[in-house]
Amino acid sequence: MTTSFIGALQKRTPLLGAFISLNTTYAAQIMARSGFDWLLIDMEHSPLSAHMANDLVHATITASQGSCVPVIRVPSHGVEWIKWALDSGVSAIIVPMVNNKAEVDLIVKRACYPPLGQRSSGPFRTPFADLEEKTTSFANYVSKKSKEVIVMAMIESVEGIENAEAIITTEGVGGIFVGPVDLRSSMGLPGSDGDETIYLDGLKKILSIAKRISIPVGILGSQDNMARQVEMGFDYFLLAGDAALLVQGAELVLGKANATLKQQVVRK
Repeated sequence: MTTSFIGALQKRTPLLGAFISLNTTYAAQIMARSGFDWLLIDMEHSPLSAHMANDLVHATITASQGSCVPVIRVPSHGVEWIKWALDSGVSAIIVPMVNNKAEVDLIVKRACYPPLGQRSSGPFRTPFADLEEKTTSFANYVSKKSKEVIVMAMIESVEGIENAEAIITTEGVGGIFVGPVDLRSSMGLPGSDGDETIYLDGLKKILSIAKRISIPVGILGSQDNMARQVEMGFDYFLLAGDAALLVQGAELVLGKANATLKQQVVRK
């Protein structure tokens, strides 16, 4: 059965996920069957079209038979990106660079059906993101599945931290994702992780507010400090991307082969 992102979190936490950046459904199919709980289809930092993102959602669900949940990160707050992403039938979207209440209010208006928002109804492709559907009708989505959809705001700036309370507690926001690289950059700090007080206090502030109202918080998993991140209370993680894993796999195979060849030369 197709599992929504919230449904996946109810089954277990933390969830472990990966980026999809390559514009081929084959990458999504491989990653979806590799054991990840969720895949982030990344339109923000990869030039994926709305059409390709739609196909990646459906490929993830069908290849994993619903055990791996697709999430789309849209490239901006634009109504067209939000609309196209949600009309694919995806159960969650992540919206980058949410800095204040005015921005999050507009995002919710564009992502939610009335009366909360002003989302236009036309999810013609949503049945193909649902393993239970046996027709091309989207009536089931409008009546039931759309209620499981969550909008997750990315907090990744000093301004976002300052306005965290207003952003996180806005009706219609169902989750938070911390962008550590941009957040640290806005604080004048390098890299994707660290032990600086200003950075850790910012993370604690986000987590405290979110836990108070019971919405999940995710972050890019730190290779050195993931145990600390789990202890802090993060609910879902991004671990790596398809392109990076392809590089790592190639380096591993070549490294072993070259080591073998060197041993053969020494023996001769």
